[in-house]
Amino acid sequence: MPSWVILVDNLKDVSNAETPHKVMTVREYLTHPKLFAGAKPTILNLSRSYAYQGAGYYASLLAEARQHRVLPTVETMIELSRKVLYQRALPELEDSLNRAIRKIVGEVDIPARLLVCLGKTSVPALEGFGRLLFDWFPAPVLEISIEAGDWYSIKRVRFLPVNDLEAEERSQFLAALETYTTRPWRGPKQRAVMKYSIAVLSDPKEELPPSSISSLKHMAKVAARHGVELVPIGKGDLDKLAQFDALFIRETTNIDNHTYRFARRAVQEGMPVIDDPVSMIRCTNKVYLTELLKGHGIPIPKTRVLSSMKDAEGLEEELDTRKNLALLDDF
Repeated sequence: MPSWVILVDNLKDVSNAETPHKVMTVREYLTHPKLFAGAKPTILNLSRSYAYQGAGYYASLLAEARQHRVLPTVETMIELSRKVLYQRALPELEDSLNRAIRKIVGEVDIPARLLVCLGKTSVPALEGFGRLLFDWFPAPVLEISIEAGDWYSIKRVRFLPVNDLEAEERSQFLAALETYTTRPWRGPKQRAVMKYSIAVLSDPKEELPPSSISSLKHMAKVAARHGVELVPIGKGDLDKLAQFDALFIRETTNIDNHTYRFARRAVQEGMPVIDDPVSMIRCTNKVYLTELLKGHGIPIPKTRVLSSMKDAEGLEEELDTRKNLALLDDF
């Protein structure tokens, strides 16, 4: 019995002439459960689609039921089906990518579209990144969309069917296939289960956010070392909030926008939250802050509370900025 079996939708996708391993169609594998009775081959599923409950999906699902080693697994298919599901991997992946790029900046052009075939990339300097990506998501061919900048961001990770590869890319895949299938099987790296999951509400498009995206990514990396998962969420994710253990709001808060609704919902769910609703009500109210700071003897710029615009007469001279700064310097 063969140790490797390659599944394809069409025998033209990968032919028996291109690999020493047995090639068969996904349909054949699905409809002949006793074909490998008593044997436990390793299945490389090269279906053109891994859509939920499609033929490619069932091929991996049944491979697991038949106790055949399979790549990719159903778990990997599901995780890569939506960005929100693989978001947790991005901080570590982007950190690896940027560390590699810093070493070769100016020497090698970083493509906006990077192909990773069984952990192998077309850019030798990014091999470490390719292996890490494969540890996270063991898959035959992955296409990574990269956005350049001071910090290179991963915009998308997706499966790429073998039949969509260009001639050069196909050669890259077949070389990676030969290398991967001639070494001992290495199962996917098991990652530590996170103890806690914290939702981080942020808006990447905010002009002056409380925390920059790079700071949040660094925070996620540090948190992961302590068994804490930081998951970015947006204003459309209020219905998902209850699945987390805590909420950390990193948008500019206001009581008349979604940040306050998120804080209220977190309190209702019994979750720790920063900023909490009471703090938001107080800290966004300048009258309250003025009274509080004055009451505790904390120096502040000279302040007046107006009941109408009529009270503003002579205000510019009274609140001269330079005089206020001089007063603060005396403390």
